[in-house]
Amino acid sequence: MNKKILISAYAISPSKGSEYGAAWNTVMNLSTRHKLWVIYGMSDDHMGDTQTIRSYLSENKITNVNFIEVQPGFFAKTINLLNKAGLGWFFYFAYYLWQKEAYKAAQKLLETVDIDVVHQLGPIGYREPGLLYKLGKPMVWGPIGGMMVIDKRLMRNKPLTTRVKFSLKNIINRVQLGYSARIKEAFKQADVLISATKTGQQTIMSRFGRDSYYLSEQGIIGKVSLNETKFVSDVVQLVWSGTHIERKNLQLCLDALAIVKNNNWRLHVLGTGPLTGKLKQYATKLNLQDKITWHGHLSRNEAMTIMAASHLHIITSIAEDNPAVVFEAMSCGVPSLTIDHHGMGDVICNKCGIKVPVDEYPVMVKSIAECLDGLLVKPELLRGLALTTIAYATAFKWDKRLDTLDEAYSKAIRLREQSASYLIENENLIAL
Repeated sequence: MNKKILISAYAISPSKGSEYGAAWNTVMNLSTRHKLWVIYGMSDDHMGDTQTIRSYLSENKITNVNFIEVQPGFFAKTINLLNKAGLGWFFYFAYYLWQKEAYKAAQKLLETVDIDVVHQLGPIGYREPGLLYKLGKPMVWGPIGGMMVIDKRLMRNKPLTTRVKFSLKNIINRVQLGYSARIKEAFKQADVLISATKTGQQTIMSRFGRDSYYLSEQGIIGKVSLNETKFVSDVVQLVWSGTHIERKNLQLCLDALAIVKNNNWRLHVLGTGPLTGKLKQYATKLNLQDKITWHGHLSRNEAMTIMAASHLHIITSIAEDNPAVVFEAMSCGVPSLTIDHHGMGDVICNKCGIKVPVDEYPVMVKSIAECLDGLLVKPELLRGLALTTIAYATAFKWDKRLDTLDEAYSKAIRLREQSASYLIENENLIAL
């Protein structure tokens, strides 16, 4: 094996998406080149819930991967009860305590295994950087996310509770990035940093004076293919996928479709959530009920079948780092129409989609509607965009991502060796 790598991936699962899937796919692909020890604490809905991964590992042998389950202690479990009750910020207190247990597990592992490099992988949020940088081993941290500041214009039509929530998050981001001693120390001690977004790169440089690689936490999974049979119809199949919550902002998509002039379209809505009922009522109010199919929660295979049969994916989120659905769409040759911000703004270009600038809400509604009308008048444009999307998707395949991670690991080891050599040389000078 090339290297022995210790990975901290708190949330990881072979069957879930988002952070879980990003960590799982990273581990599975890294295992083709390296020998891994993976510390984890959750594979299901809450801290300490590991039923899914336990069941999977009991039936499947994964070459070159050793999973180390770390259960939370009594106090972490107790605090996390508040998180389960819906008070999400208490998670970070419980998570910090879990990180202390993970650090102990890592120390014990190092007693018997000579690890080459440590990777603090996930979750990607910067707020809780873990403690593995104290191990004295070459350290890679990232992809790091969660550092975005949400544009106030995206919140102006939202309920008061949502506006307050995101405004507080903006304030907390500024405070933590500027004043948290633990976060500053983690950014200082990691040998190599990886940012999940280009904005994050800029933030890391401006706040901590550190260069970082840019690599999204998500990538293309499986084969890249295009279903060309869908182009025989003049009806443009649109797809929106996500949890039905304010942050995902499906309302923006519905408002834009309500003023689209052309009628040759159908929207497929994937997912469910606490706002599903209200959103269906709102669609009816806009007289869109006959133009939308609400599919509800689907398996990944079912969702990918609908995605592959669609011509255009629409994403309207207020805040994201790199949603997996963008890469899922790309792997099917489905271009994305997105607001031009955060990870979506980094990944999507004119080869694989359309970006609408952040603006006042009515302006964005009009901009999205105009983009859709342009495509609906000339649906053949979507075929050309599908072909360039498929070609562009290769940039996000795992072989290239692995090359970036390999470079990061080698650099971390090299920098740590150089640092050790420098210290030895100076000790010798002092001795003289």
